[in-house]
Amino acid sequence: MLSRMLVCTAGAFAMFLTACSDETTPEKTPRAIRAVTVKSEVLGETFSQTGAIQPRYETPMSFRLDGLLVFRVENGSTVKKGDILATVEKTPSLINVSSASAQMDAAKSDVALADITAARNWELIAKNAVSRAQVQQSDANLQAAKSKLEVATAAFASAEQTLSYTELKAGRDGIISGVSVNEGQVVTTGQTILTLSSNTELDAVFDVPEQMLSEKLDDTEVEVSLLSNPALVTRGKVREVTPSADTATRTYRVKVTLEGVVEGVPMGAAVTGKVILSPKRVFKVPASALTSRGQDQAVFIYAPETKTLQARIVKIERYAENNMFISDGLADGDIVATAGVSKLRDGEAVTIAKDERP
Repeated sequence: MLSRMLVCTAGAFAMFLTACSDETTPEKTPRAIRAVTVKSEVLGETFSQTGAIQPRYETPMSFRLDGLLVFRVENGSTVKKGDILATVEKTPSLINVSSASAQMDAAKSDVALADITAARNWELIAKNAVSRAQVQQSDANLQAAKSKLEVATAAFASAEQTLSYTELKAGRDGIISGVSVNEGQVVTTGQTILTLSSNTELDAVFDVPEQMLSEKLDDTEVEVSLLSNPALVTRGKVREVTPSADTATRTYRVKVTLEGVVEGVPMGAAVTGKVILSPKRVFKVPASALTSRGQDQAVFIYAPETKTLQARIVKIERYAENNMFISDGLADGDIVATAGVSKLRDGEAVTIAKDERP
C-alpha cells in the first residue's frame, strides 16, 4: 500500500512540473514615467528704466536766402519727401532768372557773330584779301565770345538754383513738430522756419547710470512698453550710447531704435525699457529631475525612437524654488524625466504616463 502511494505521489509531482514548464513567463511591462519637454529661455538680471519716445531724425529747416515768408505748413502736419513746407517771395529771384536768361541769349548771339567773322576771314586769307593778324584777331574774338557764353550759362543756372531756394522742401517723410515764424515775416538765411521730425523711425531714449556701462549694450535687445498703456509693448535695439556723462545728472544717454512703425506711440510719450543683463540661454526643468553620474549632475532624457531613457550630464546655472535652470547639456525638444529618477536606469524602456509637454 505504501509503495502504491509513493508511486501516485511521484506521478502527480511529475504532472505538476510538466504543467509549469508549459506555461510562458509573462513579459515585464515598461515603467510609466512623468516627463516634460523643455524649451530654452533667456535668463539674466532684469534692469528697467523710464525714458521717452523721440524721433530718430529731427531737422530744423531754414532757407538759403533772405525773403518775405508767404507760405508755411501748419504745426503737426504730416508730410512726404519732396512736399513744399514753406516759400518766400519769388519776385526778386524771378527777375534774376530773367536777367541771366537775357545775358545768356546775348552771349549766344555774340558767339554766332564771332564764328561767322572768323570763318569769313579764313576764306579771305586764302585769297590774300586779309592779313594774318586780322584772322588771329577774329579767332580770339570767337574764343572770348564762347567764354562769355559759358559765364552767362553758369549765371543762368545759378539764378535758377537760387529760385529753387525760395521753396523749402521736405527731405524725408515726417511730421512738422515745431514752427518758429509766421507768414508775412521777413526771414534771413539760416533762420529756423520749422522742425521736421521723422515719424516712421523712432527712438526710445533713456538716461542710465554709470554701472550699466559695465555691460556690453551695443546691439542689445530692449523691451519697450508705453507707461500709460503697459499692454502696448514693442522691441528695439541699442544703437547709440553717449561716450560722456551728463554734467548735471551724471547719467549716460542710450538710444534704442524701435522695430518698424509703432502705431499709437506719440512722440514724447513716457515709456519703460527692460533689458536682461548678462543674458544666458537656459532650460527650466523641475528640480525633481536631477540625478547624478559619479561626480557629475545629470538628468534622464526620453528617446522616442527607442522608447528608452538616456542619462545625460548637464550644467546647472542656478536653482529657483522647485526648479533648476540648466545652461548646458540640453536642447530644445528634449523630453526630461521629472519624477522617480532615483529608481530609473540608463537604457531602461519606459512609457510616458503624463505628458506635460506644452
